[in-house]
Amino acid sequence: MKAPITFYIGIIVTLLNAFYLIASFESSRIIGLLIGLFFIVWGWKIGWTQRRNLTLLVGHIAMTIGSLVVAWSIYQIPFLSKAPTLLETLDMPLFWGIFAVWGGYCMITHGYCNCAIRMHDCNTKRKLLSVENEKCL
Repeated sequence: MKAPITFYIGIIVTLLNAFYLIASFESSRIIGLLIGLFFIVWGWKIGWTQRRNLTLLVGHIAMTIGSLVVAWSIYQIPFLSKAPTLLETLDMPLFWGIFAVWGGYCMITHGYCNCAIRMHDCNTKRKLLSVENEKCL
């Protein structure tokens, strides 16, 4: 597994969207399912540090889309009929827009910063091999 945190985030996003797709039959949940599956594949096979240009491209796309979602969701706030519960808040576009902006920033950091790349690779190797690498110290 190249990026365990990304893999687990993908599983959570996929399960959450599958649950809401079954519960509400909203076709927009298919987009969430695809994003979750993308994260699962990215975390399992691709990773953040081997393909830096792809990581930078996806990071910039995530920040752009996240900013648009945040702007749209702030516009939608006055039209809410009631205050959302905690679970509903985690499913609202504002939460996912901010999540996408922060995720894009993280991707860009992993694409540019050699310290973040080295730390990520060392942590992944330690978890996989249970051995400390001399270059990681």
